[in-house]
Amino acid sequence: MSEQPEFIKIQQRFADHIKNPDVFERPKDVDDRHMAIYRDLFFKNVMGFLNGAFPVLAEIVGEPRWTQIGREFFSQHHNKTPYFLEISREFLHYLEHEYSAQQGDPDYLYELAHYEWLELYVDVEPEGPATLLDADGDLLTGIPLLSPIVEGYLYQYPVHQISPENASPKPQSSALIVYRKRDDSVGFAETNSFTLQLLVLLKEQRLSGHQVIINLLQQSGLAGNEAAYQGGIQTLKQWWELGIVLGVKA
Repeated sequence: MSEQPEFIKIQQRFADHIKNPDVFERPKDVDDRHMAIYRDLFFKNVMGFLNGAFPVLAEIVGEPRWTQIGREFFSQHHNKTPYFLEISREFLHYLEHEYSAQQGDPDYLYELAHYEWLELYVDVEPEGPATLLDADGDLLTGIPLLSPIVEGYLYQYPVHQISPENASPKPQSSALIVYRKRDDSVGFAETNSFTLQLLVLLKEQRLSGHQVIINLLQQSGLAGNEAAYQGGIQTLKQWWELGIVLGVKA
């Protein structure tokens, strides 16, 4: 393989120094006063995106530690995309796979970051192809159609209740749904692990609401349980009212 052109080597040294000035020396033909402008500009730009995507987490960990985490992400993580909106997703990947916790960091740090990122994801993620919809169709005989962007997760902490005023919650399993509402705003719904599985089946199986509920009961060892079946019906109706379910396939 041919050697890289000199201008690419210069660009790489420039970028390496901006990302991690403690490890990589600045290019010798650029004075430190001007180089400092670039170092400050790039890092503050990245921190601006992190502050906007994770405001609760940033306030809870405090500015010194938050800046330190941001600096480690900026200098150590190899970003796989140049798009600004993807910075928060890259940061989440960093927290999950590369971040090293320090004393004082909350145990729920990653989960809270994921919950805050999910709100941004649901807000900006492009929708797929439109499907013909009957908004008032029968949810049992028809094939229920979910919000175009809807995600459900089971957290080990009540991340939806965490705030600077409630920064030390006890572990508590919390099943949450985040979705795009009919008016394109972001909606949140608290549920449980059982009905969260109903959401998974609705996303995976293009079957009638009746059949999806039956499949869920069979998987859960509740086949023939009338109370559980009626609970599934009520969940579908509630989700339609909230906008998690938009109607049925026309």
